[in-house]
Amino acid sequence: MRVAIVGAGLAGLACAHELERLGVLPEIFEQQQQVGKADWAIEIMAQFMHHSPRHDIFDYLNRDLGLPLHPHSAFDTMILFSPSEHTVLRGKFGYTTIRGKDDRSLERQLAARLASTIHFGSRPDVWELRQEYDWVVVATGDHEWTRSLSRWTPQIEWYMMAAEVTGSFNPLAQTFFLNPRYAGTGYAMIAPIDEGQAIAGVGVPGISRDELEHYWKVFRTEQGHRWQQEVRHFRVDRWRVGQVHPCVIGNVLLVGHAGGFAESLGLSGQCPSLASGVMAARQMILGDRSLERFARQHRAHANRLWRLRRNVNAWTGEEMDYLVRAAHYGGSLVARSPWSVLGPASWALNVLHLADDPSPRVGPQ
Repeated sequence: MRVAIVGAGLAGLACAHELERLGVLPEIFEQQQQVGKADWAIEIMAQFMHHSPRHDIFDYLNRDLGLPLHPHSAFDTMILFSPSEHTVLRGKFGYTTIRGKDDRSLERQLAARLASTIHFGSRPDVWELRQEYDWVVVATGDHEWTRSLSRWTPQIEWYMMAAEVTGSFNPLAQTFFLNPRYAGTGYAMIAPIDEGQAIAGVGVPGISRDELEHYWKVFRTEQGHRWQQEVRHFRVDRWRVGQVHPCVIGNVLLVGHAGGFAESLGLSGQCPSLASGVMAARQMILGDRSLERFARQHRAHANRLWRLRRNVNAWTGEEMDYLVRAAHYGGSLVARSPWSVLGPASWALNVLHLADDPSPRVGPQ
């Protein structure tokens, strides 16, 4: 069996790892000259965002998906700030991971275990590959091929800017700022790498590229005292989230971001991307429709997140304060709960009519 994988990101590498475990060596095509983006960053895997909170995320990745991955560290403290409120929550909230060119990154961890050939600096035509290979997996991290192969329904766009900063940090604590002045209806955060380094950034939905500079400047003005020096800057322009259906088109399988395996709250899509790659490999080799079943499960989970996101899109600082006050009394219980709170939270927000207009706010607040 001949399999081509287009993209050496999380989904593509996870697919290759599972294919090798099942006895097939795919060929991988990557447009960059290395595994992992040129910059590196730290991201979070929040346990409460997992589709099955009762199972530890990395146990799920290691045991259920067979992916030999390790997080950067766990975090057990969340510090939340809104315009007029703040609280400190403690519990098993999740993990931080390294992404990009760093040897500790999830991408590099997977690539180090592969025997498959990776063709760097390559951008093949998927329409041509599908004639040459038995299966083609599109794991490009964008929707260039998705739009020509399947039905792509966009939901929301995020703009993000961050900096690696130095200072004094608690590696077990993640700090989130929910403040429309510098995060719109998104969030700003400080994610420690270790005691002396962190990533400070903003993620704002429904704005333009130029407006992102404004939010970043306000964030630095109001919260820059929390770090000492900015070492480097990086940005993600227009990170699009939406739904893809179908994700299997003849002998082509769409995985990762290209397959719609992301989430609209703007926190992390690492776990569903990895899982989609593994399920694609199992569907190709075992013929058990694993990817299609997982896609249905993911769409149901993503729809719950999207209902939450549509409500949050209309929030002001007052609603942000209300959320932080509510988290003060119930946030730590959520961290210990074996059940997902996303469905009930989505339903409650709709009942309370916190969002009369579900469209994102545009422009600086």
